[in-house]
Amino acid sequence: MDFMVRAYRTHFRKLSPNVKLFLIGNAFQGVGLSIYGLLFNLYLKELGFGESTIGGLISTTSLGISLMALPAAFFIDKFFVKHLVVVGLFFSSILYGSQMLVTGESSLYALGLGASMFQALFNISVSPFYLRNSSPDVRVYLFSLNSALNMAAHLVGYLLGGYLPEIIRSFYPDWDALVLYRSSIFVAVSIIFCSNLIFLRIKKVSRPHLKRSFLQNLKEKDWGILGKLIIPKLCFAFGGGLVVPFMNIYLKDKFDLSTKMIGISYALLQFFIFMGLFMTPVLVKKTTHLRFILLTATLSIPFMLTMGLTGNVILVVSSFFLRGMLMNMSGPITSMFEMEHVREQECVFASATILFFYHMVYTSSTRLGGILIEKYSFGPTFFMAAFFYALAIFLYYHFFKKEDSVIMRNEETFIEAA
Repeated sequence: MDFMVRAYRTHFRKLSPNVKLFLIGNAFQGVGLSIYGLLFNLYLKELGFGESTIGGLISTTSLGISLMALPAAFFIDKFFVKHLVVVGLFFSSILYGSQMLVTGESSLYALGLGASMFQALFNISVSPFYLRNSSPDVRVYLFSLNSALNMAAHLVGYLLGGYLPEIIRSFYPDWDALVLYRSSIFVAVSIIFCSNLIFLRIKKVSRPHLKRSFLQNLKEKDWGILGKLIIPKLCFAFGGGLVVPFMNIYLKDKFDLSTKMIGISYALLQFFIFMGLFMTPVLVKKTTHLRFILLTATLSIPFMLTMGLTGNVILVVSSFFLRGMLMNMSGPITSMFEMEHVREQECVFASATILFFYHMVYTSSTRLGGILIEKYSFGPTFFMAAFFYALAIFLYYHFFKKEDSVIMRNEETFIEAA
């Protein structure tokens, strides 16, 4: 553990001031987003919406990100990332807050779609910003550190979000649950809005000047490798969308957990994910990127099935923690794996394309998950999710096994020669 802390400290010192500011700002807005994410569908439930409608409303987040992904890839090559980040967070926070002022389904859909499209400007900017502002020798630690800080921010946000309605109730005891949720979400939106104060301090950096149009560049992309990277990830997206957005409702409806206990559970989940991400750079050195992705995903499947099979709250929550830790451990490694398989000049486009298809599928899956849960309860969705996780593992192995075998043979030859 001490070795890993020293390694992170050493690599953190090598980061530029811009990257350090971005890491802090990203974590700060993550606190606000996690409070919003924890409370929004509970707020919708309090408004009287069923799971199918809630699934549709939640899915607008993925739909908005998907619709903005490819245009954002074009914007990133034309504008300073700082400007995109500030504009995205400013308008997304305004629109997230506006959702608390309406109760109609169509208005909630429209505002949620707009908010997520502006949020996508920020999401698409993260990887290109880090790539342009870091050297190759620190990138594994940078991506892992970014993910770990996000998890720490979510831990804080979920803890705060779980207690926030009760804190507000202590000042205003006459307020009902709907008003308490609404006020708490306003606090979350205010945190997202204020994170811009950090991003405004980032200095402008040079950006690439493209002479060719975005449409012309489409013809030159390696769509074969992009397809191999996208298809397995879509299986993970479909499986995750069936279950993950509804876990707080699952814990509340099936086990009658309070908002405070759900917030604590989500906070503990972030702690497990944080520890997993913290160990990732050391663990991945013992194997290849592909095998690390396959191993963590395979180990997560029994915990997914356990959540659907047992009625024991301790087993369900424990499986919730371990599944989340295992799947998120491979997150930064998957990003690195994807970027290693495309040409450097195509990194932004590849990242945006993968995000586009991922969120399109996640949108459909979340919508379907809400319908299935409302009609058949939660059980079938866990089994369907496990099936699609297994399919993703098979496809990753099928597409990249030959290349991975070559990497392993080269490493063994290098060790023998040493």
